[in-house]
Amino acid sequence: MTTRDPLIRAWLALVALSAVATAVSLFRPASPPWAATAAGAVILVLAWLKARVILDRYLGLAGVPSARRGFGAGLGAFALAALVLYALG
Repeated sequence: MTTRDPLIRAWLALVALSAVATAVSLFRPASPPWAATAAGAVILVLAWLKARVILDRYLGLAGVPSARRGFGAGLGAFALAALVLYALG
């Protein structure tokens, strides 16, 4: 296996996105209240990106554009709804 292997690259992308999400969650010791909402939104976007990587690479939807669009639309709608609920709460 080399770094050209799509599954290795997907795994590395998931590790990097998780590290960024962790850094965002830890990097607000004395921030104003709006920063917590912004950090939550960034973490939610990173989770959405991770879900896309999993759908595209691990489930193989990268080779099926119509299914990829369908799952992407559903996932995007769910992420947007979660973001709105988080921002309102």
